[in-house]
Amino acid sequence: MIYINILKKFINIICIITAGIIYSQDYPLKFGIKAGWNYSNVNAIDEFGEPSGYLSGIIDEAYAGFLIEKQISTKSYIQVTPTVSFTEAVTFIELPVYFKYNFYNKFSLLVGPKLNFIPDEQYNNFYYFKKRLGISGDIGIDYKISNHFNIEGTFSKGFTKQFDDLALTYYEARRDVYRVGVTYYF
Repeated sequence: MIYINILKKFINIICIITAGIIYSQDYPLKFGIKAGWNYSNVNAIDEFGEPSGYLSGIIDEAYAGFLIEKQISTKSYIQVTPTVSFTEAVTFIELPVYFKYNFYNKFSLLVGPKLNFIPDEQYNNFYYFKKRLGISGDIGIDYKISNHFNIEGTFSKGFTKQFDDLALTYYEARRDVYRVGVTYYF
């Protein structure tokens, strides 16, 4: 319950900041969708306290979401991207808030925090969700192909120990994610 209250407060703050940015600037507001592939590296420990974890397959994880992007200067943007990440066994609802900076021609740097929420039921005997709400830090590169399409690659470093896998016997798992995807702006 406390995680839901924190999530609601974070979403309210994001909405207030977004509304303020929308109405305080002369720059355009863009909407779009994004989708692509995840590659997860789950860092954990085993029952003896030794490093353990899991590496996902190349094609068995995906993500999709929509985005709101507000230009705040000639080369800077704020991007909010509610996303659903589908892994082999655990689903994550993610809320990254990126600062995007166009540093060279069509290349932009993305950096910012991300909330990760596990909505799955606890009925699965293999997983125990210690903390449904987690925090990650993201960094990535975005390349503008046209006015409607961008490609991106990002890395997300998980900071919160969110779950245990009782079948594979790893515990206190944090999820790092490598991502490649496409963004379509309306």
